[in-house]
Amino acid sequence: MEKSDSKMEFDGIESPWYKVKANDKVGFVLGNLISLDKATNGNLTYLVSLKKDGLKLFAKTRVLENGLDFKENISQLMTGEFSIKAIGNKGLENIKSIFEIDYLAESCGVNGGGIYLFYDGENLIKAIDYTQVADADAYWFIEEYIFPNDKDGKEGKIVYKREVGETKEYETEWVETKSTKRILEWNGKEIFPKTENEDE
Repeated sequence: MEKSDSKMEFDGIESPWYKVKANDKVGFVLGNLISLDKATNGNLTYLVSLKKDGLKLFAKTRVLENGLDFKENISQLMTGEFSIKAIGNKGLENIKSIFEIDYLAESCGVNGGGIYLFYDGENLIKAIDYTQVADADAYWFIEEYIFPNDKDGKEGKIVYKREVGETKEYETEWVETKSTKRILEWNGKEIFPKTENEDE
């Protein structure tokens, strides 16, 4: 209904107060306690807000099932520009839903990867950090995770693909690439075996 001129800090972020109305009742809520965005998948609702600690930015993601108690995950972000998507389990039988935070890379050299959170009905777990960086067509580092129900997916497995490439010379179209592919599994707590990039 209204927004205050004064601001207050919560979770490292300054935000105004908002006058709100719900069920014929009026109250006030601090801006950073209001979700930035939400995504739904069946009876699951995901809500996202932000938290700052110094220069580090975090996504606070909450999942509500049937509007009941929520589970929360706090994961560090590489950028403040992102989109969110809630999807089914993509064929992974021991989880209910996958939630993706997809970074929006607006310039060369910025990470356009993202994060996959897995919800198993009990916990909301950061399962995967992936990177997709390109500097025009001079250099690129692209990671991709293919789930069982995706095209080229494998039943009960996660296919990891990575391509690193570099243009050595434009005139002769000299390009060098290195591709990596590995079959991974979700054991209910983490992806295994870990990829080289996760080990670094």
